[in-house]
Amino acid sequence: MADVVGDALAGGNASLVLGGDCTVELGTVAGALRDERSVGLIYIDHDVDLNTPETSDGALDWTGVAHLLDLPGTEAELSGLGPRRPMLAPADILYFAADNISAAEAETMRSLDLERIALAKVKEDPIGAARDAVAWGARYDRLLIHLDVDVLSFTDFPIAENVRRCDGLSFDALSTALVPLVAAPNWRALTVTEVNPDHAPDERETFGLLIAMLSKALSA
Repeated sequence: MADVVGDALAGGNASLVLGGDCTVELGTVAGALRDERSVGLIYIDHDVDLNTPETSDGALDWTGVAHLLDLPGTEAELSGLGPRRPMLAPADILYFAADNISAAEAETMRSLDLERIALAKVKEDPIGAARDAVAWGARYDRLLIHLDVDVLSFTDFPIAENVRRCDGLSFDALSTALVPLVAAPNWRALTVTEVNPDHAPDERETFGLLIAMLSKALSA
């Protein structure tokens, strides 16, 4: 993934990456860093993924941001994918709509001063929250967006791997927020993760809506 994204960005192209679990973002970021451009990451997820392999529930996808930050206990093979280590500094990551945060993760966020636009704010004003995120990312040469569909309320749009999430964003709110995010002048890559077609009651209809959302954002 790092090779594919790195080559695409070096050629002046943007990238749409379809995962996969959240660790796919490690390859996207590693590729974006290859020619020493500054990189900022807007992380759209219900979780903050600050666990290490030892503290997670056994799923590696809960550890993506921890590896980007090269936190103690992460796997060197993953943390060292990029041309520098850590790949990102805490100031280079903005959480968007994150709300499921363990006590240990909350302490890590406090100690590293990680920024977050809370789920409640995104629900209340998706466009305003997206504009705030774009303003945050304006200082970077390349702005990357990570989208874990677990950020959606499963009862509103059943596509994620986690069927228990019922307090996330509505599909309409995410669709509204995604357009100004991808329209940012320095946006270069969108990584979509955790899509599980087996959970869709009507796969054709559900994927039609998902593809339409991505198409609208990417063509705006």
